[in-house]
Amino acid sequence: MNKVLIAGAVALTLSLATPVIAQTADSGTDLAAAQAQIEALKQQMERLEATVDYLKANTTAERKEAAKAAVDVSTLKTASDKYTWSGDFRFRHELIDQAVDNISDSHTRQRDRVRVRFGVLAKVNDTVNVKLQLSTVGEGNQSARSTNQTLGSTWDRKSVGFDQAYVEWRPDPMFDAVLGKMPIPWVTTPSYFWDKDLTPEGAVLKFTRGPLFANASYTSLGERNFAGNQGASTDATMAEAQLGWKQSFGVNTLTLAATYNNINGVQNQIVKYSSTSIAPAGGGPVTTTTCTIDGAFGGGVGTGDNSFGNTTYTGPAPQVGSTTSCTRLLSDFNFWSVLLQWDTKLGSYPFTVFADYMKNNGAEVNPKVNKTLNDATAFGFMFNKASGAHTWELGAQYEQNKKDGVFGQFVDSDFAGGSTDGKGWALKGAYVLATNWTFNATAFLNKLNNNGVPSTDSKHDLDYKRFQLDLNYKY
Repeated sequence: MNKVLIAGAVALTLSLATPVIAQTADSGTDLAAAQAQIEALKQQMERLEATVDYLKANTTAERKEAAKAAVDVSTLKTASDKYTWSGDFRFRHELIDQAVDNISDSHTRQRDRVRVRFGVLAKVNDTVNVKLQLSTVGEGNQSARSTNQTLGSTWDRKSVGFDQAYVEWRPDPMFDAVLGKMPIPWVTTPSYFWDKDLTPEGAVLKFTRGPLFANASYTSLGERNFAGNQGASTDATMAEAQLGWKQSFGVNTLTLAATYNNINGVQNQIVKYSSTSIAPAGGGPVTTTTCTIDGAFGGGVGTGDNSFGNTTYTGPAPQVGSTTSCTRLLSDFNFWSVLLQWDTKLGSYPFTVFADYMKNNGAEVNPKVNKTLNDATAFGFMFNKASGAHTWELGAQYEQNKKDGVFGQFVDSDFAGGSTDGKGWALKGAYVLATNWTFNATAFLNKLNNNGVPSTDSKHDLDYKRFQLDLNYKY
């Protein structure tokens, strides 16, 4: 470009100068007049050179700007490849109709709730990712099973916390190691044995090769530190191992898995808050005894009963240094489970059926019935799949959880009021109104039986109904 401009300027100057010189030579004008004209042409040349220099400078600046823009686009693309953002918002209207006993009227509650989640998956390098996710948290941040916030509390601010925070290392397509606060790492079905909002804290190692998969995890439930009492300082932890097989046959996919969970440090721990004051008969200072809920049952705070249906007893724990009579967890929890899920098609419609069974080998004999109540069963189906706009799905499942068949801290927070010792149906449906906008409806038609008596006699069952209407938005 610069060479073209300079050549053009020289050609223009010569074209102007040629007739002047020729005219001077032919007419015999004096030398002074010719020199004046040459001087004028020289000044014109200088102006043209200045113009060329200006154009050259601006052309260089434009090239620099173009190069900088290319670098910015490249940087933006690199950042886009490095971070994957996700999030969702859910608005829920809920009605709960719960029988208080077999004589009194039911207790009915209506409420609106919101759940907000926003996260990012960051690529550290070709084998390492970090996931951070924020979400609303349950009232008081006491429940690991809920990210809902109930509306209608004087328009106060809603709490937000870290829902997930973990690092994932995948050195080989067959191996995956995770550290931190993560989604449930073992394979589950849609049953309510596990609340899907749980985010275990610890470490997991996963293995996959062909149809075979396996995982092992070690997670912390409650970290304790009581000076001078080593027995009471034992942490609450859970070790888990799962072995499974998933194979596709045309439109059919069959998943089978067996899982073992060993929970340590929860038996005999306090699950209910109480405060008792005793005044000596002969006068003197009042003695106050307080039982504080242990951290493995809800963060160590709260004034309720956090056994969630598991069998309890009242008395001191059988460990060194524990003499206070409190409401404590009776059973240990060492449970195994098996699951089966079959995904196929009925005509052109996706269809899924599943079954789950869990048994707690660490359950103690329930004193009210003189036997263990230590297993849980679930089965159900899902017809079609709500995925793209204007698609839908329908499903139903039945479940029965005996008192100590499932650990109360893990069972789904909606089914049977979020407690074990319940049974019944859950009916579900969904319709995608538009892309990333889904309407869900769920009806829980359950029976509660919180006195530990088997539900063969219907007079011991209490009705529990829960209806949920959700609008879900993904972004």
